[in-house]
Amino acid sequence: MQLTGYADKFSVKPGEPIEFYVSSKQLKYKAELVRVIHGDPNPKGPGFKTEPVLSDIEGEYDGHEQILYGGSHIIVDHDSSLNLENDFTITSWIYPTMPDSGKSQAIVTKLSKEGTKGYGFFINKRGELSLWIGDGNNSDCITSGRKLRKSNWYFVAASFDQSSGTVKIYQKPMGWTQGSERTISEKTIDFNRIQFTEDPLYIAASIDANGKHRKGFNGKIERPMIHKEVISIDDLEKLSIDSDQVGKENIVASWDFSVGMSTQIATDIGPNGLNGKVVNLPLRAAIGHNWTGENYIAEESPSEYGAIHFHEDDIDDAGWDLSIKWNVPKEFRSGIYALKTISGKKNDHIPFFVRPHLGKPQSRIGFLLETNTYLAYGNEHVLDANEVMPTDLVPNWNKDINRDELDYLKKNNLHSMYDFKVDGSGVAYQSRKIPILNIRPDFITPSRGGPHCLTADLIIADWLEEKGHAFDVFTSEDLELDGKKLLEQYKVIILGTHPEYWTMNMLKAMSSYLANGGRMMYLGGNGLYWVTSFDPERPHVIEIRRWGGTEIWKAEPGEYYHSTTGELGGIWRKRGWPPQKIAGVGFAAQGFDIGTAYELQEDSNDSRVDFIFEGVNRDEAIIGDHPSLMLNHGAAGDEVDRLDFGLGTPPHALLLATSAGRHTKAYHHVIEEMFTTDSAQHGEVNEFVRSDVVFFETPKGGAVFSTGSINWCGVLSYNEYNNDISVITNNVLKRFTSDEPLPQIPG
Repeated sequence: MQLTGYADKFSVKPGEPIEFYVSSKQLKYKAELVRVIHGDPNPKGPGFKTEPVLSDIEGEYDGHEQILYGGSHIIVDHDSSLNLENDFTITSWIYPTMPDSGKSQAIVTKLSKEGTKGYGFFINKRGELSLWIGDGNNSDCITSGRKLRKSNWYFVAASFDQSSGTVKIYQKPMGWTQGSERTISEKTIDFNRIQFTEDPLYIAASIDANGKHRKGFNGKIERPMIHKEVISIDDLEKLSIDSDQVGKENIVASWDFSVGMSTQIATDIGPNGLNGKVVNLPLRAAIGHNWTGENYIAEESPSEYGAIHFHEDDIDDAGWDLSIKWNVPKEFRSGIYALKTISGKKNDHIPFFVRPHLGKPQSRIGFLLETNTYLAYGNEHVLDANEVMPTDLVPNWNKDINRDELDYLKKNNLHSMYDFKVDGSGVAYQSRKIPILNIRPDFITPSRGGPHCLTADLIIADWLEEKGHAFDVFTSEDLELDGKKLLEQYKVIILGTHPEYWTMNMLKAMSSYLANGGRMMYLGGNGLYWVTSFDPERPHVIEIRRWGGTEIWKAEPGEYYHSTTGELGGIWRKRGWPPQKIAGVGFAAQGFDIGTAYELQEDSNDSRVDFIFEGVNRDEAIIGDHPSLMLNHGAAGDEVDRLDFGLGTPPHALLLATSAGRHTKAYHHVIEEMFTTDSAQHGEVNEFVRSDVVFFETPKGGAVFSTGSINWCGVLSYNEYNNDISVITNNVLKRFTSDEPLPQIPG
């Protein structure tokens, strides 16, 4: 791409610095600051709207192309004990997931940049184990001669006997059904002594001529060890059963990945303490070769969670050169902003959000920009590649939209948490310190053919501005850190179109806020759904483990608990926090062809909600039957939620409107509520496939208004912002921001 980049943070306060990292194919580019008002460029709506902001950012900058280096691995700084001048043996358990990739994959390597010195234990291009050694002038290699099978545990070893010149490879598949497949390869080479290097040792990678990593491993590695002796075949057999069965006096290093699973440290429990740095977010708290299925919690049985799952396409911090640093003025308006970069006819908008200091709100309205959801969908391309859904379920899919961005994602192996790693495993971590091309104000999601995430939430921001409502913004990370103190500053909190990924701290904060007179407008769907955690050491990273819900991939058995916090992943409903407990509605169905209208229900005539329908003709019984910027039509669509008193919807909640019976066959009931297979799960026949609009009061004068539809906001700007959905939303917001008390909870 001609231009791309990222900021070091999503959210910044007045008086604080923010840093931008820009990649430009041209030697010069211009930059300026803009306030973003509306993103979707669709001519049927308000269009792309920004406002220039005078700042000292404005100017021309030197540019250069910056490269992404993906691939998870461990790097161990050079230590003289790793200079194996005589005999040595490298041992490990491995679980290769792509031995047939046709690429060389490193297990343990200590090589020089020029590639002529040291030693390296690999899977070669043919899918066989190989040991390479070099003396600076000459090199030699031995292979096992037997291909490794995909997704199978092996105990492997490679040794060098300096005095005899004998090199050996040992390969044993784990499991009693495969014991006869043990392979031992031996070769004598004419080799004097390995020449060593002060370059680092790598696990799951090797070093290249520029000092970068390459030859990434795909799969799990467990307890790699280096011994300064040639271990006999009999002792290797013992080691394959228990790593502690052989004497420890000749151990150089023994990296135990079950230690510090929440950290970036690969702990060496050997005598030299050669701890390594875990790089680029491989999957930790991964089950090892000895997992029995009796324990599911890594912290309770760490010895069974001694593996790390590496991928050649993992990435954490891009680590680019700093391009621009800007200090936000001390008196600065809260809002949605972007660094606009310009090169020729190309431009890019790197978004960031200015929030007020705690205790200094700038308005009565707090708008939560659910950046966890932005991150989860960040760089998503699996649906756009049409790899998951048949085209009749996503008829709005347009493969030609944002082609440059999608090509960049694929070229650089960038993924969302909806995509799959190169070996087919799901993406459990996501970082904001990389270019995230669909977190752009004007990005149109190809699979939906319209706005999503930030671009969709900007519809709300534009509507608020059009209706004259001042508002502050804050992010998921802000709510995680500041909790209920952040929420309590505001008369009303707005949740946007798709607030799906919540942490426990976020849920507790919102629950406490509502229990103490807070008011919330939930203007989306599929909210408060996935258990999400921030990495305590790296708050720019979030983690999920998918299971138990409507999911595009599922965590491996035994790997349902987060490595970063140790908590159970999955959906909040499985942990006693169904969305209905807070929002009154929870995820019911999804469909991506077209939205529909709502039918008003009997509760809409209750005097408690007269203020909601002021200026709306309730006798017409239908609302939201309008063109939409999202899925073309209707306020009820995309991912939709319904009330359920059995799941926590308050008993006094009013069902104001529903889309029941109005959806197409493309809409299907959520998986977690399907207990057997049948043909009655789609929108034309299943009563649970619907969006419900709900209102209920909370203690101390608070209240909740929930729309249960991602599509709701897609019609706000229809007819110059003058339509029933806009009127209803405005009525609720005006009442929720006023000091006028709301009715007490009935009964």
